Amino acid sequence: MIRVFLPGIFLAFFIPFLISAQAPLPVADQTFRMEGEHEFVYAFARGDELTLHIQLLVGRQVKTVEFVQHGGPTLFSTYALDSSLTQTILIPQTGIYLLRFRESGMGKKVCRFNLHRAPADELTKRMDTRVPWDIRQNPQFRELRRLVPAGKKTDVHTLGGQITVNAAKMGLSKPVSAYYFTLPPNTVNWAYRISVGQALTEARKKDADQLTNALNSGASKLLPVSPQTALAAFALGMAIDLTVPKAGENVEYALLTAENLPKFNKRERYDAFIWQGDISVDVQRRYSPLEGSYYFAFRSDNWVDAIAITIDIEAVTETPIFGEEIYLAPF
Repeated sequence: MIRVFLPGIFLAFFIPFLISAQAPLPVADQTFRMEGEHEFVYAFARGDELTLHIQLLVGRQVKTVEFVQHGGPTLFSTYALDSSLTQTILIPQTGIYLLRFRESGMGKKVCRFNLHRAPADELTKRMDTRVPWDIRQNPQFRELRRLVPAGKKTDVHTLGGQITVNAAKMGLSKPVSAYYFTLPPNTVNWAYRISVGQALTEARKKDADQLTNALNSGASKLLPVSPQTALAAFALGMAIDLTVPKAGENVEYALLTAENLPKFNKRERYDAFIWQGDISVDVQRRYSPLEGSYYFAFRSDNWVDAIAITIDIEAVTETPIFGEEIYLAPF
C-alpha cells in the first residue's frame, strides 16, 4: 500500500482553491451602441472571481474601459481596446462595482460584454448582484441577508391499509365501506393501488420483479430518490407497467371528500375526483387532489361474502429548501 502525505503548507494553499472553485454564475450579457459614457452597476461579494469578456462588434476601437469599486479604487482599466478582451478580476470586499465604457469617436460602434462570477463559498453563491437604486442619490449602502428558495427535497411517503366491505345479505347489511387517508404537506403527486382479495399477492410479486429489472437497467438514475416499491417508482414518473389482473372479486369505488361520503353511501348524487366500477385491481397516478384528507369509498354487489380490500398509496412530496442570500440596500 502506498501512502501519500501532503505537507500542511500545501493543504493550506490547496484547500481554499478547492473551496473557491465554484462553477461560474452568469451576471450580465449585454449588447449596446456606444455613444459617450455607459455605466453598468453591480453588487459583488468578497472573494468573487469575475470573468469579463468584451467584444467590439461594430467599429474599430473603444477609447476606455474601467472596472471601479464604488467609493474605492479602479480594479481594472484599458485604453484603445481593439476587437475583444477577456479579463479576470478578484473582488476585494463586498460592495458596489461599476463597469464603465467611454467613447468619443464619430463612427458607429456596437459593443457586447458578458460577465460571470465564481463565488468564494456557498453563502456568497447566493448573492443578489442587482443594485436597484440610484447610487448617486443614495451612495451609502448596507449589507443585509434574507431567506430565499434554494432548492427542494423530494421524498416518497408510504400510506395504506385494509378494509372490509360487507355483503348485502339480502338487504340486511350495507355493502359499503370507506378508507380515510391524509396526504402529507407539499404533496405534488401520488399513486395508489386498490386490490380486492387475493389479487394483491399476484400483483405485488409481478411488480417487484418489474422494479428489480428497472433498477438493474439504470432507469432509476434519473429519479430524485430511489424508489422502494414499484408503486413508488410509478409515482415518481418511472415508465413501469404495474400489474392489473382482470379476474377475481370486484368493487365499485370513488375518491371523495368527507362531505360527499354520506351521499355515496345513500346512493345520492355526489361529486368525486374519480369513479371506477367493477375493478379487481386498479392503479392510478394522481395530480389532484393534493395535500389534505380524503376517502376512498367502496360499494360491493356481493350478496353473500364480505370482500377484503387493500389500499396502497405512495405520495411524492417536494419540500422547499431555503438559504441565506446576501444583498445590498441603501441607507
